[in-house]
Amino acid sequence: MGVTKIVAIQESNHWYDQAGKPRYTIIGKNGKERATTLRDAREHNYFPSVTTILGVAAKPALENWKIDQALMSALTLPRIEGESLDDFMSRAKKDSKDQAIKAAERGTAIHADVESGFSGEFQTVAYLSVQAELDRLFPGCKWIAEDSFSSPYGFGGKVDLYSPSGIVVDFKTKDGLAGKDAEKLIYDEHGMQLSAYAKGLGLSIGYRVSVFIDRANPEIVLTHVWDAESHARHEKMFLSLLDYWQLSKNYFAKKD
Repeated sequence: MGVTKIVAIQESNHWYDQAGKPRYTIIGKNGKERATTLRDAREHNYFPSVTTILGVAAKPALENWKIDQALMSALTLPRIEGESLDDFMSRAKKDSKDQAIKAAERGTAIHADVESGFSGEFQTVAYLSVQAELDRLFPGCKWIAEDSFSSPYGFGGKVDLYSPSGIVVDFKTKDGLAGKDAEKLIYDEHGMQLSAYAKGLGLSIGYRVSVFIDRANPEIVLTHVWDAESHARHEKMFLSLLDYWQLSKNYFAKKD
C-alpha cells in the first residue's frame, strides 16, 4: 500500500463489519478499490470505528501541529523568482501536507513493527523498547495484538494491544520525545479511546495505558497509566460522542 493510499484511508472514516473485520475499503461498481463511505456502511450495516467517533470532537493539539507544519513550510521554502504569493501559498500548503504524509507513513511503519513483535513474527527496536517498558509495568503479562471487534453499542475498532486480564494499550508516535514527560502528552481523547476499546472488547478494565514512541528514535518510549477513576468519565464522554455521531449521521448500526 503506497503512502498516498495509507493517508487517504487514514483521513477517511474507518468501518467494521458484523464480525469485527476491518472494512476500510470496498470494491466500487467500476471494479476499483476505494475508501468505504457512509452510504456503503448503510448498505452493509457496518460499524463506525472508535477513531471515527472521536473525530467529531475538537483536537487542539493536532490542529496546532498542523499550523506548526504550515508555518515551518512557509518559513523554510525558498521562493521562486517571479512566483506569485498565491502560488507560493499553494506550494507551502502542499509541502506541509507532504510532511504530514511522511509522519503518517512513519507512524504506520512503527505500529507495524511493534505489532509484528507481539505477534511473534520479528523483533525490531520499536518492539523491544515497548516490550521492555510493558514488562516493567506488567511483568509476565500475556498480550494480544491488533485484535478488532464490533460492539452491540454500534461501533467497532482495532486495539493495538490488550490483555484478557483487563489491560488495554494504545500506541501513539510523536516527534522529539527525548527529555519530555508523558503526563504532558496525554489528552482526554486518549483516555476515551482506551475506555471505548475496553467496552468494545467487553473487558472489566484494570489498566489503560498510553504508549508514546519517538518517530525518529523508537528506543525512546514514554508511558502513561491512566487512573481508574477517570475510566467511567471517559466512557461516558465517548458514548456521548457516539450519540452525537449517530444522530448527526442518522445512522444507528446494530448487531444482527
